[in-house]
Amino acid sequence: FLILFAFHDDEEINKYCDPEYADKDVKVLVHSIYRKLEDYVRMGDSSFEDLLIDGQVIGFAFTHKNLLVSFGVNKKYRTADNLKKVFEFIKNKFSGDFESYMWARNTRAINWLKKCGMIEDECNIDNVIKLKYICQ
Repeated sequence: FLILFAFHDDEEINKYCDPEYADKDVKVLVHSIYRKLEDYVRMGDSSFEDLLIDGQVIGFAFTHKNLLVSFGVNKKYRTADNLKKVFEFIKNKFSGDFESYMWARNTRAINWLKKCGMIEDECNIDNVIKLKYICQ
């Protein structure tokens, strides 16, 4: 439910998602995200969290060990102040450095994560950008 909520009314999400789902309905995309997250859950050491800002659920974050696997913020809550709080929330889910892998076409998330202090790291996966956050 929270994954669907996070991408509700985001008419551009298909420009940024897994290229296999670029022309699919948002519900199909959400279902594919859910299935991928279930794979991580089976491996253990994973966490699906409500993004709760000022008492309001505005999206979700999913982590596995030191990896930010997936996140989403509902369009109406994507303000500069909220997004700053979202990154603080994400950082606090980890006990140290963490990383994330994004589709190269997901420039919206990549640019935001870089603005939050993540740096691009070497990646040997086609069409994927690896970002790393180093605690200071």
